Amino acid sequence: MEFTLLILAGGLGTRFNGKKQIHGVGPNGELLLEYSIYDAIQEGCTKIVILTIQECIPQLKLKLNYLKSKVDIHFVDQYKFDPNYPNYRKRPWGTGHAVLSCEDYIDDLFMIINADDFYGKSAYSNSVILMKELKGKEYGLVAYRLGNTLSNNGGVSRGLCNTEKEQLISISECTNIEMVNGKLSCNDELIELDVNQMVSMNLWLFRPTIFLELEKAFKDFYNRNKNKESAELFLPAVINNLIQNHKHIIKLVSTNSLWFGLTYSTDLVPSQEKLKSLIDNGEYPSKFNV
Repeated sequence: MEFTLLILAGGLGTRFNGKKQIHGVGPNGELLLEYSIYDAIQEGCTKIVILTIQECIPQLKLKLNYLKSKVDIHFVDQYKFDPNYPNYRKRPWGTGHAVLSCEDYIDDLFMIINADDFYGKSAYSNSVILMKELKGKEYGLVAYRLGNTLSNNGGVSRGLCNTEKEQLISISECTNIEMVNGKLSCNDELIELDVNQMVSMNLWLFRPTIFLELEKAFKDFYNRNKNKESAELFLPAVINNLIQNHKHIIKLVSTNSLWFGLTYSTDLVPSQEKLKSLIDNGEYPSKFNV
């Protein structure tokens, strides 16, 4: 099945202490997003759109040049879509705005992922199965169990999913989730967390109709927050509003895929070790740029 893969690679990498989207993780310096691209192509992906920051684009173009013979690939500078460009705000406007910035490059079913997350093969195969089932105003989400998405090196942010009959009923952003002395905690003491709680890792399945909704949401958000330096429009907040207003149905499928990612600099070595194990087991080639 043909689809577009949208990779969100515009993070500032504050907790990682560097630009993690261009940091080598594989045995030959492969980027984490290259493994995602490899899995997506195996499932029929024909176009790659990478949303990033200007200083990363030259290195990404050079690193991913070998993909030109395999897929249609585009690089989008997210700051050019700041309402005040070229006097853009240093902090991006959030994932909702990031996706909206790619509207001109997407005209069919598309999948969204984060550049700094490794999702696992079955996440992509499950995505394609779900995409084939989507109808009309239905979108999709591939969800993980919270216990499979924690970092051993500090707190993480996750979208907590309330589900019913394989459908997303609501989603809310939860920050600084971590396991402390065998107990889950987060910034909101009133939230009770469970390792089996389904969470979003930002693996969404959309039609281009989502852009109209994002445009409306960002216009309203910007009018209320244009003078706030840290305000962000989170994609889950937009989706949750669509659900509550009965404008769209979000179908959900879960995955038990192995997940890991680069949130902190101390996540690098464990991620390298996990990738090496997968390569040694024959799940990925030892080199991509051939």
